[in-house]
Amino acid sequence: MAIRPPSGADALRLDGLVVQLGYPSRPGEIEARLARLLADPAQLVRVAAAEGAVVAWVHAAEQELFESGRRCEILGLVVDRTRRRGGVGRALVAEVERWAAARGLPEVSVRSNVVREESHPFYERLGYACAKTQHVYRKALPPGARSAGTVS
Repeated sequence: MAIRPPSGADALRLDGLVVQLGYPSRPGEIEARLARLLADPAQLVRVAAAEGAVVAWVHAAEQELFESGRRCEILGLVVDRTRRRGGVGRALVAEVERWAAARGLPEVSVRSNVVREESHPFYERLGYACAKTQHVYRKALPPGARSAGTVS
């Protein structure tokens, strides 16, 4: 198994893994997201490939929180359902931890949906402790209210 940065050629397989995670996408979305993330040095995206095929991915980012400072957060991790429990996820988390340490970040955090019961013991086995339970609220903005620019 090789862990490496993804390429545009991996987009179709990455999209299939995103669907396994429960987030269907429209054609071209994964390629566009991947290009933006790979261009940002505060973002980490890595894939695990076996026999030349992508079997997993992880996305993490350096974040600065006003109330608690800098940290790395794992924003997404999925291993193909046929490859789970074989060390692939563990290797990707270790890659995130190395990246975060090299950036001088003091901790790595991860949020795990309560319905993803199989992931909770996975993270606990890797030394992560449950710090809090929270609700996530979202509000869709109308297309006319969205802007690619910044607000001053």
